[in-house]
Amino acid sequence: MTARRPSSISTSIKTTEANRNLVTSFRWGWYGLAFFVPFAGILTGLFLYDQDSREVRKVGRNCLFIGFLVWVVFPVLILLVVMVFFALAAVNWIADMVPSDSN
Repeated sequence: MTARRPSSISTSIKTTEANRNLVTSFRWGWYGLAFFVPFAGILTGLFLYDQDSREVRKVGRNCLFIGFLVWVVFPVLILLVVMVFFALAAVNWIADMVPSDSN
């Protein structure tokens, strides 16, 4: 297995213990950013995923996952729910148009 080469961004920033603690201590802040502003969360996740520390990379991976879920999966699920709602409304409208058998 080949060794992971750091990118030019991560080599320009000295990764110290203080930087790692800063990132991991604000973990829920990064997750909140990824949830409420998915594009910023994805960019933050890409930046953090490129770091050397395993804990910081886990935070970056989770930010990417949350940003992707909020930006792609949730809107698709909402669209499906709206489509089911309109399908049920259309079936109800068609059922109301059928004459009833009242003698």
